[in-house]
Amino acid sequence: MNRAPITNWIHFNNILYIGDEAKACLRIIEKFNSCLLEIERTYATWFYRRSAENKPAHHDKLQYHIHYHFEGGIAVFKFKSKDTLPVIIRNECFRACKNLAADQLYYLS
Repeated sequence: MNRAPITNWIHFNNILYIGDEAKACLRIIEKFNSCLLEIERTYATWFYRRSAENKPAHHDKLQYHIHYHFEGGIAVFKFKSKDTLPVIIRNECFRACKNLAADQLYYLS
């Protein structure tokens, strides 16, 4: 199995990759991290008003709110429990994930 057909999982909003190609999975996660950085820049005022607890940065970062989970050839992201991210930022993360899934579908076809 290289990759699962994306049409089977595109309705989920947090699945980044399904397959067994580690390099391809890492590329998708790197692209998602780039998307997270763009979202953070768009909503910079929310992040700069907050301090990052026990983190090396002086301000909060979107990456601190995301966890990745890998199991059985599936890579997903989720938000930390009791996370304080506004709904609009969460929705932007889901949108970025779905766009990456759609891109994968486009390039596979």
